[in-house]
Amino acid sequence: MACGKRKKVVLSIEQKLEALKRINKGESMLKIASELCVGQVTVGDWKRKRSELEKWCSDRSSIEGLKDRKTMKKCEYEKVSEALFLRFTQQREKGMAIIGPILQEKALSFQKEFNEGELDFTASVGCLIAGKNDRLRQISICGEKLLANQEGFLKFKANFHCLIENEGSSCKQIYNCDERGLNYKMLPSKTLAFRAEASAPGKERVTILACSNTTSNHKLRLTFIGKAKKPSALPIATTALPVSYKNQRNAWMDSAIFRGWFLPSVEQFLNSLNLPRKAILVIDNAPAHPHEDELISGDIRVIFLPPTSLCQPMDQGVLEVLKKKYRCKLLTTLIEVTDDGNGMLDKLRTVNIKDVIYWIAQSWEEIEPQTLARSWRKLLLKDENTQEMVQENCDNLLPLLQQIPGCEKVNDDDDIQKWMEKDEQQELTDHDIIALVNQDDNGNEDDEVEDTNDNDNTERISHSEKVKALEAALAYVEQQGEATASDVILLRHWNNIVLLEEKVKRKGK
Repeated sequence: MACGKRKKVVLSIEQKLEALKRINKGESMLKIASELCVGQVTVGDWKRKRSELEKWCSDRSSIEGLKDRKTMKKCEYEKVSEALFLRFTQQREKGMAIIGPILQEKALSFQKEFNEGELDFTASVGCLIAGKNDRLRQISICGEKLLANQEGFLKFKANFHCLIENEGSSCKQIYNCDERGLNYKMLPSKTLAFRAEASAPGKERVTILACSNTTSNHKLRLTFIGKAKKPSALPIATTALPVSYKNQRNAWMDSAIFRGWFLPSVEQFLNSLNLPRKAILVIDNAPAHPHEDELISGDIRVIFLPPTSLCQPMDQGVLEVLKKKYRCKLLTTLIEVTDDGNGMLDKLRTVNIKDVIYWIAQSWEEIEPQTLARSWRKLLLKDENTQEMVQENCDNLLPLLQQIPGCEKVNDDDDIQKWMEKDEQQELTDHDIIALVNQDDNGNEDDEVEDTNDNDNTERISHSEKVKALEAALAYVEQQGEATASDVILLRHWNNIVLLEEKVKRKGK
């Protein structure tokens, strides 16, 4: 309604974004301006600056603070707050609360490193909680979420069942995704290669985001999150990879991943089964996740689990099995070169991002449907006394590990479990956090290239080599009894592409 004589009103970023959504839906700027008690010109400014506003929001670690943030200007202690938020997020993932005095001590330490703001900065509680910085306020807000318990889980479970019944969603329309860190070259600490030198490989880390529905008949392609925008080992056309490759510092389900990765795949799946465009994606309540309102598209929505892993389906053995299968492939590769008399450590150094992508994608394909279906028991079954999950067997991992020098006497699963858990034990030091914050400030993240450990010795293949290789492959496949028509058609298709390339080049000369 109209608000009479207008006083100066400064709205939050969240309110501006909501106004832009209303404009998209066809509402007039005059009506919106009147309801918000601002000028129509002001609303027009928001519309003109929309791309700038959305880019600024997408760069935030979280959008929860947008409820209070009113400008895109950097605050006086922007780097300090970013570093504090990274430190808090890391502790939060370990289930540890950070109280005020600890925050203050860290804030003072970071302020000295960044030389930011006033010299008499005291990191008072008022500054940390009620100051002008959205991330600092988030730390206080998110800390309250650590109070979750069994009672909270049961309440969520009951509400979740009601939601499914009210919306009439089938099990095929309910999804869960979760991310997990993977040190893709890390070997157990008992291996001789691990003890050989302090600089032995093992610090290379990526993040894997896995997603599936409850019936396991729709497993989305893994999202693989690395450090480099364009790793040297990957082909130019990353769309040909068996994963969706992303590069970003945090592996959170943000609005960009939701719209660009989850939505298209789910829509295609629902259309193939003639199901209505309706789905629920269940994700954990990580502090850096956007608000639920930002992760919704019609009847496809996201809901957050309570801050506990009691009922996270992917945590019920799925991601652990995925990592075990990956490490079976890593060990098999190392054992093969050891048998040939080559150095295992030298081979480990040559493992690159492309190897890891194909091994992890193959591991995801190998996970049994029953493993994914069973992972939903705690959340979907109404019986509170649901038995513990029975994990998919990876019996070949222990025998493989025993063939690695230094691990010959490993005879139980304890060492394997410790090996799996080390992925989640890696912590960012204060030095690492400072480097990350400074890297973002200098705008270098998008230009980062893979380090020298990501070896890529692939040479460009000549036209004659392409033709010979495809003709040989086609001849081989046609002679195999198990070959299908699709196999032959695919190879013929690529053979025609190569021949066409040569024709185009000749015409251009």
